[in-house]
Amino acid sequence: MSDSVIDAVIFILLLLSVGFGGIGVIGLFLFPDIRSRMYTAFRATIISVGAIILSVIIYALFTFQSTGGDQYVALVMHSLVLLCIILVANMLVYRTILQRTKMKTTCRIAPDQNTKNENEE
Repeated sequence: MSDSVIDAVIFILLLLSVGFGGIGVIGLFLFPDIRSRMYTAFRATIISVGAIILSVIIYALFTFQSTGGDQYVALVMHSLVLLCIILVANMLVYRTILQRTKMKTTCRIAPDQNTKNENEE
């Protein structure tokens, strides 16, 4: 592939990441409840960061193929480690918020159950 094709792919991926990042921010402001906000922010942010990391990997692999150098292999490895850290951190935060927003039930006795127990005694 030529440099212009690689540059176009990287540009499209970066533009895609900015678009999905914007969707995530708009979703945080527009949606009324916490679950829909978190769903939008989680999914859009993962797509955005994934597109950025994919563009970095494409750049590093193409530059490694053209010029050589171990720093580009290290860049690919660091990008993959960053992607794993972001995925795990987002899942932990998403699960924590989901657990804290669940409806909690109480163990109250209904009034009709209370009268049945008194009548039996």
